[in-house]
Amino acid sequence: MKFKGTVWMAALFLGLVLYYYLVDIPAEKKQIEEKERSGKIILFETEKVEGFIFENKGSALHFKRKSSTDWELLKPVQAKADTETVSSFLSFLQSAKFSRIVEDSAKDLSVYGLKKPSMKITLQLKGEDNKTLLVGDDHPMSKYLYVKRADDNKVLLAGANRNVFDKSLFDFRDKILLQFKDEEIAGIKFLSDGESFGLNKQGGQWDIVDGRKTQADGDEVKNFLRLVRNFKVKKFLDEKPDSLASYGLDAPLMRLTLETGKEGEALALLVGKKFEDEGYFGKIENANNIVLLGNQLVKTLSKKAVDFMPKTLLGFKQEDVSKIQLETDDEKILLARKKEGDWKLIKPIEADADVSTVNSLLFDLKSARVKEYVKTSFTEAELFGLDSPKKIMTVDFGDEKPWTLELGNKSSDGQNYFGRRAGEALIFSIGTDTVDKLFRSLHDLKNKKLLNFEKDAVQKIVLEYPDKTFEMQKSKEDWSLTKPEKIKTVQGFIGKDILWSLNGLEYQSIVDPPLDDKDSGMSQPTVTVTVWAGKDKKVAGKIIVGKKVEDKAEYFARVEGNSNLYRIKAGLLESLPKDVQKFKNQ
Repeated sequence: MKFKGTVWMAALFLGLVLYYYLVDIPAEKKQIEEKERSGKIILFETEKVEGFIFENKGSALHFKRKSSTDWELLKPVQAKADTETVSSFLSFLQSAKFSRIVEDSAKDLSVYGLKKPSMKITLQLKGEDNKTLLVGDDHPMSKYLYVKRADDNKVLLAGANRNVFDKSLFDFRDKILLQFKDEEIAGIKFLSDGESFGLNKQGGQWDIVDGRKTQADGDEVKNFLRLVRNFKVKKFLDEKPDSLASYGLDAPLMRLTLETGKEGEALALLVGKKFEDEGYFGKIENANNIVLLGNQLVKTLSKKAVDFMPKTLLGFKQEDVSKIQLETDDEKILLARKKEGDWKLIKPIEADADVSTVNSLLFDLKSARVKEYVKTSFTEAELFGLDSPKKIMTVDFGDEKPWTLELGNKSSDGQNYFGRRAGEALIFSIGTDTVDKLFRSLHDLKNKKLLNFEKDAVQKIVLEYPDKTFEMQKSKEDWSLTKPEKIKTVQGFIGKDILWSLNGLEYQSIVDPPLDDKDSGMSQPTVTVTVWAGKDKKVAGKIIVGKKVEDKAEYFARVEGNSNLYRIKAGLLESLPKDVQKFKNQ
């Protein structure tokens, strides 16, 4: 009996659950939907709208759906409608609600401006009767509007202001000038002031055709097409002009042609006379109507072949570069890549180069961009200072022909250099900031490290001060102090910090002419640091630090085995321990 009772209770519970989910929830959802629907100013589903008529201020705009997304204007002109504006308008209308019923059965609609409504919207619905909404006056105490459904006597107060309803023919009309996709365009032709040139695409590569064939900058072409695709009509002026001559379109000032590669599918935009300060008269070649084009659009169309020239100064792979030569009025530097991939200075001195600095220079060269092409011929070299270049950069690629950049005068504002690539007729400008990155000094390019050793191989460090000496020994990973007293295990970071400071130590400058040992402090050093490496503990590096440089946070220094006298930053001395307490574990 107990088991049967349990089964009965479970069945009852399951029945209640099913009733809740199958009956209560749908009923509640239906009530919510009904309440939602009852508050709307007009009931319809946007996807069922096949067309609509919008009457506003005495004019009637007729629309017809062409597809799920596209709309067409039928009256007062036949033209493509602005899909986004139409969809947005219908979505607003479908979701718009009224805040209250003003009158259930109004006897005098003129009180609300609904006898002769300022706006009237008639929706043509698939499988349903037309639905019409009348829009009257503004409410005197708010921004809301009086509205009425044509098939209902109730006057409603719509929770929306007039601006949302108040659309014009211009608002609803598609204003895009040229409809195309970038990948469809195979050629572009420009005609301006009697001069013409073209851009042709072959295998994804754009070329400039203007009596010669030159590679174009693909990014510049893409950017141009993007701008043209996004430009819109400023005004629709004349739907059926009697003559093109009055607009200057019988002999256009400019002509842009976009070719798809398919016969009869070219798009052409004509630009005529200037219309006051507002813009220019324009026309799509296969359309009848005259439009007003904005000044910015015409400026964009005023392109020259040189505007599409590649802006990359030099395209290359860093690993292909074998030599770099930099020539200025002050010095001539030659760098060569060593077999192992490092770089060496050949001129004006032979020395190891700073590999990171050379790689940085090559990265900057790869990133360098031409600011602007200013001349297509090399006939006025003196004017740009290119008859006797101020700076020359040559990059050698082994067996290939070297590439050379020549730079002449600066621009009048001092922000750019005029330059050219040797063997080319084009003269261009390049930013002084870019030039400064490319023409590094000998000091920047030299390897300025004073010591060269493997940190992990070091077994012994000795710091010799005038009044004391610290000697450290390494066993496996631990360091101990043997002088001036024995400390079995020193603070773990001390040995690593000393080696890190020594291994990264760079000189600031070479003292030339050198000072004698007394003046530089070499005869009585501030500190001498020696490191031993390997099992046999051979000297891996020794630096002697002398006096402080007057009025500078620098010291004189010398490396054993090197006759040069250097200046180093004071940071090295600040990083070295000077007291035995520093070695002790706290």
